[in-house]
Amino acid sequence: MEEKKDYKSTLLMPNTDFSMKANLSAKEPEYIKMWAENKIYSKVLAQNKGNTTFVLHDGPPYANGNIHVGHALNKILKDIIVRFKNMQGYYAPYVAGWDTHGLPIEHKMLSEAKKQAKDYSAIELRKNAANYALSQIEHQKSQFQKLALLSDFSEIYVTLDKNIEAMQLRLFHKMVKDGLIYKDLKPVYWSPSSQSALAEAEVEYADHISPSIFVAFKVKKGNEFIKANDNLLIWTTTPWTLIANSGVAINDTFEYVLVSHDNQNYVVAKELLEQVANTVKWENYEVLKTFKGKELLNITYESPINKAECRVVFGHHVSLENGSGLVHMAPLFGEDDFIIGNKENLAKIMHINDDGTINENGLQFKGMFYDDANVEVGKYLTENNLLVHFSKIKHSYPHDWRTHLPIMYRATPQWFVSLKNIKSDIEKALSEVITYNEWSKKRLSLMLANRETWCISRQRTWGVPIIIFYDKDKQPVLDDEIFEHVIKLVEQYGSDVWYERTADELLPEKYQNLGFTKETDIMDVWFDSGSTSISVKPNNLEAPFDLYLEGSDQYRGWFNSSLINSVAWRKQSPFKALLSHGFVLDGKGNKMSKSKGNVIDPLDVVAKYGADILRLWVANSEFTNDVTIDDKILMQNVEIYRKFRNTIKFMLGGIADYDFKEVELTSIHALMLERLNNLETKIVDNYEQYRFINVIKDINNFIIELSSYYISITKDILYLNKENDLERRQVQTVFWKVIDVLTRALAPILPTTCEEIYSFINSKDKKESIHLTKFVERHEISDVLEEQWKQFFELKESVYKAIEEAIQGQVIKRQNEAMVVLPKDLYQQFKDMDLIKLLMVGKVVEGNELSVSNFESQKCLRCWNHFELSDFDVQLEICNRCKKVING
Repeated sequence: MEEKKDYKSTLLMPNTDFSMKANLSAKEPEYIKMWAENKIYSKVLAQNKGNTTFVLHDGPPYANGNIHVGHALNKILKDIIVRFKNMQGYYAPYVAGWDTHGLPIEHKMLSEAKKQAKDYSAIELRKNAANYALSQIEHQKSQFQKLALLSDFSEIYVTLDKNIEAMQLRLFHKMVKDGLIYKDLKPVYWSPSSQSALAEAEVEYADHISPSIFVAFKVKKGNEFIKANDNLLIWTTTPWTLIANSGVAINDTFEYVLVSHDNQNYVVAKELLEQVANTVKWENYEVLKTFKGKELLNITYESPINKAECRVVFGHHVSLENGSGLVHMAPLFGEDDFIIGNKENLAKIMHINDDGTINENGLQFKGMFYDDANVEVGKYLTENNLLVHFSKIKHSYPHDWRTHLPIMYRATPQWFVSLKNIKSDIEKALSEVITYNEWSKKRLSLMLANRETWCISRQRTWGVPIIIFYDKDKQPVLDDEIFEHVIKLVEQYGSDVWYERTADELLPEKYQNLGFTKETDIMDVWFDSGSTSISVKPNNLEAPFDLYLEGSDQYRGWFNSSLINSVAWRKQSPFKALLSHGFVLDGKGNKMSKSKGNVIDPLDVVAKYGADILRLWVANSEFTNDVTIDDKILMQNVEIYRKFRNTIKFMLGGIADYDFKEVELTSIHALMLERLNNLETKIVDNYEQYRFINVIKDINNFIIELSSYYISITKDILYLNKENDLERRQVQTVFWKVIDVLTRALAPILPTTCEEIYSFINSKDKKESIHLTKFVERHEISDVLEEQWKQFFELKESVYKAIEEAIQGQVIKRQNEAMVVLPKDLYQQFKDMDLIKLLMVGKVVEGNELSVSNFESQKCLRCWNHFELSDFDVQLEICNRCKKVING
């Protein structure tokens, strides 16, 4: 039997060592090590030195515990932007920062040491907290580096640095001089579990079960509408505050009624009567009188627990949304209560200690924890026939975001920043900030519009001290000379000096021995981090910085405090542009929690899939909203990655013998270049608007289109034509350009993969690293060729559909043995094109209508295409094209 001829050795098959298998988790540490050893970050900066600058100022995460997936989202987004800007030629250093003061660090240090704050002296606690914070920075730094970040972390900032502390205190001093700092007794968010005031940004809302009670307050001195022993009916969910009751507020324009039930009379807002009656289960009641709220003003009643005789007053906050239309007032336990209490001169009773226990002002409830006292207060009211109704309600209630325990409004002496005098400056500064959506600026603007003050004092030890002295009469001394003297000491020794030295040792000589004492409170950590735009100068570049990028919770946190501090310091926003990202949720959109078992650890993802896959997930997320992650979502990104990698591998193989001499492109190859140029322009636009999801979508769509058609039709040219054939070189030019554009475009997102691809390129102007190359550039958008080819692609779709039907009907087995009949008008329109190659068929002829059939053909043993006898060498069993190639 005659042996089959073998032409395999005459084919130019793809050849590359670039592996199909990514093996990222093994390769990435090697590349990260290589970047560090070769100082790629430093070389990037050196290359761009003297160019336009771009600084993304890092908002400091707490130096506390392992990084979580939210950290990864944040740091990867920042790294993508910094890499992109550097590749564009900007001088864009990145200095990572850490927040090192405050309760979270103190709390974690104490819990790991299994001790309490009282076990340490102030200075011992501070030294231990500092050591803990610094150890956590090293821990987190090594974890962040596993995310394949560009920065080498040789320059970082930490808020416990003495120079940063000194600049923070200079800002504080300036605020004092500008009349923005004052001390006042005011209700603030108070956390008994932390024993400290909290900023609004440190408050989270969670469901909480509270008692819901209606209580009768006995009238003492009435008038013509209300008599002694009638009852004012109030509603509260905080029975423990009744101990400090000193007034009842009403609205003087509402209508009220006197209602008789079970031989007792009660005053209720008319509009709420039916609702109240249903709740307290009054089946038979009678309305005795109707009158305006103003008739209630100044009648008196007996406070139910402290027995004081108290007045009814006007309350601006009284509404008809719920309750009874009469609001019980405890002036030291509510913002509105406090304002009205001051105006009406109501008694201020503080019966709660810092730790939430009740003091001697709490009478028989002394020693109880305030929340536990609710039950005892309820019993007392019942015994005295004052409890009209009791039930429980589930409602959203403020909690301490660190301890996750309920908090209260509680008036304590605190230091405040007044925003009144700089509100217009803040609004002006914010109006000049670039944001990438409508709601971003609006959200920050609304938060600041509703903010009159900022409570900056905290009753802790670990933090930057409020460097204020009190004279012998306990009055604050605000002399410039004292501030400047202490700030120099902090600059020299760090803020521990405030705790290591006595007041006299800290004071300038002329103020010594006058009986001065030191403030013991520290500053809110948001003041620390919010002042970093003043103290942090990445590679000596000063604020305002080009971009702030943090989570959406920072509108009330870092964005807010940074803007206030910067305007107070320089009358400018610290950021030229603002961008935010959402929270990371599980695949079902639920918040992650250990108890639910749905926490995704970013380092587990890196170990399993590689940092490039985690980075691709970040880029491929609509990050300005909350984003979701689970194995299924990660696998979708793995598929996108795999498609990209496999396509690149094929093209690298296809250019193995390419000499990187570009040739003029014609036909379909010129169209591919037009598409690639348009893609480049879209990529640049989307990067500049931080729409990374569109970058991934456009590149993925391009790759799918490239693979499904262009690569399919060009395999024949690559494998079968002569090595130096002009059309083969055109295909290789297109492949090289596609590889070059896609790897540079994706280098900020997939740094390891693109570095690996780049290592397989041997072009003349090769750099040490892809991250030292220039980013892709804009071209003038053109659709000239696209329009010219539009009708061909419409024809292709029709032909492919007919071929598919012919294969299903077993008329032909394969596409390349099909004879395509085209109607005369279409045939004449496209006859100058190489339709056999472009449609990957055996023959194209003119006829009456579009159809597909078999034709008498010979199969070439070299190219496996089908030919008529006239195009075939029967003896060699190959087509004339292949014969020419073999014979040279």
